[in-house]
Amino acid sequence: MSLTAAKENKSVATWLLIGVGMTIIQIALGGITRLTGSGLSITEWDVITGSLPPLNEAAWLAEFDKYKQTPQFQLLNFDFQLSDFKFIFFWEWFHRLWARLIGLVFAFGFIWFIVKKSFKKEMIGSLLVLFFLGALQGLVGWIMVASGLTGDAVYVKPTRLAMHFILALGLLSYTYWFALKLIVPKDQIIADKK
Repeated sequence: MSLTAAKENKSVATWLLIGVGMTIIQIALGGITRLTGSGLSITEWDVITGSLPPLNEAAWLAEFDKYKQTPQFQLLNFDFQLSDFKFIFFWEWFHRLWARLIGLVFAFGFIWFIVKKSFKKEMIGSLLVLFFLGALQGLVGWIMVASGLTGDAVYVKPTRLAMHFILALGLLSYTYWFALKLIVPKDQIIADKK
């Protein structure tokens, strides 16, 4: 491998490792969101406009009114005041915001490396899998939240929560493996032939 190719591989690997670090933080935020019962506080998925929290009292009251329509509020948190709602809203909002930031880091990094022609042909398959896993994780996250907004559910369905968590670990592991594949030279990889 040429020095230039090794440098490009290292740059792509660094980008991936930043994603690994951000994903670890995201998994921790998901745990906090679950432990605080915050996951159902935001009842809609607005990819762009949902990036900002409510900015005035009227907007907060509108969000709180939407939450009051959920089974979680009606059956479990019926005594919540606006301040209680703001607390759980913050954790779900921050979890979603961090997911958006991960998406931006990957999107901008991807565009940067395309422009710089840093991606090699053998990286394309791994990149496609990576983006598929990331998109799937977002989709399953929303399906998980939607499972707790109807009927008599006061939390998301445990099976969907488990799937969301397992996919997060899979995405984390795959991204780390991809980065290592770029950093560790092939002649230094030790394989057990058995």
